[in-house]
Amino acid sequence: MDEKHLILEQYRIYNEMKERFIDRSFMVNRFFMIFSAIFLFALIFAKMIFQSQYFLLLGIEIFGLASCIMWISNQDAYASIIKIKYNSVIEKLEEDLPKAPNKDEYKELTDKRSNKRVILVKDIQKWFAILLMLVFLANGLIDFANSIFSSLFNI
Repeated sequence: MDEKHLILEQYRIYNEMKERFIDRSFMVNRFFMIFSAIFLFALIFAKMIFQSQYFLLLGIEIFGLASCIMWISNQDAYASIIKIKYNSVIEKLEEDLPKAPNKDEYKELTDKRSNKRVILVKDIQKWFAILLMLVFLANGLIDFANSIFSSLFNI
């Protein structure tokens, strides 16, 4: 085996590892999406049945908020690891190859993103997590205010 063939084999292995890592990232995002949706449905159900149980509602909202924060931080962690661990190594391997498809793909993607023609799934998931986090936060603030006012006025 010559050196070019070894570099090409390493390049292939790293690309496969990167794809598996991206797939795992999507599976974790799906888990957090389902987990957060469960808290959202539990909140809706609790608001319909237990309107005056503010501690129960606040508990659900705090856990929902925490799951959204973990979801967002998880997305950032996976994105950083993919950029640092895989893309930089693959780009270094491409220096010894005649073509650099990963660099070309990244350049094309950044050009399209700068023109706002492409919205990545990762961006949509992050905005969805932020929106859901704001829903939990707003409901938590409203329920906290309601619990204070109800205790002040003995409603």
